[in-house]
Amino acid sequence: MNSLSLSVLIPAAGSSERLGQAKQLVCYKGQTLIQNAISLASSVDPGEIIVITGANAEAVKAAVQQEPTRWIHNPRWSTGMGGSIALGASALGPDSSSLLVLLCDQWRLKKRELQKLIVAWRSDPERIVVARAEGKYMPPVIFPSGCFEELCQLTGDQGARKVIENHPDLITPVQIENAAFDLNTQTQLETLKAHQET
Repeated sequence: MNSLSLSVLIPAAGSSERLGQAKQLVCYKGQTLIQNAISLASSVDPGEIIVITGANAEAVKAAVQQEPTRWIHNPRWSTGMGGSIALGASALGPDSSSLLVLLCDQWRLKKRELQKLIVAWRSDPERIVVARAEGKYMPPVIFPSGCFEELCQLTGDQGARKVIENHPDLITPVQIENAAFDLNTQTQLETLKAHQET
C-alpha cells in the first residue's frame, strides 16, 4: 500500500477551556504543539494533511511555518471534536484510502512511535490501527476507507471513539505508552514543562 493514500487529520479547533490557554500554542522543546503535530504528520509522508481550526484560528495558523497543510475552519467548533473530525473526513481527497487522526496535545509522541502505527497499517490497510496505552484505545488512530462514512457523521465531544467501538473485530492495537500523555489541565501543563527541562 502506497503511503501517499494516507491522509492525516489534526483536529485543532477547541478553546482549551480547562487549560485556560490555547493548547495548540503551548511550546514544547522550542515549537508549538500544533507545529509539532504537523511535523509528526509530515514524517509519515502522507498524501495530505488537514488541520481543523476553530477557536483562536488565526493564531493557530500563524504558529505553523512552511508546511503543506490544508486548513479548514469549523464554525461550530464549540460542539465538540466529533464535528471537527466529520468536517475533515468529508473533505478528504479522492485518492485517500485511509485516515490518520492525530491530536496536537499528545506532546510526548515520537516519530518512531507513529511509524509503528504506519507499519501495522501497511500490513493490513483495511483494519483500524489504534494506539493502546494504560489498557485503553486512544489516538493516534488510522481508519480505513470503509469507516469514512461513519466518520463523516460524527458529532459531539467524544471524537472518533464511537467508530472504534462499533468495529471491535477490525481493531489492530499498537502499544504506544506516550499516547497517554495529553494536555487538558494545569497539572498536565506542569508535567509538560518539567519534561522539557530534562
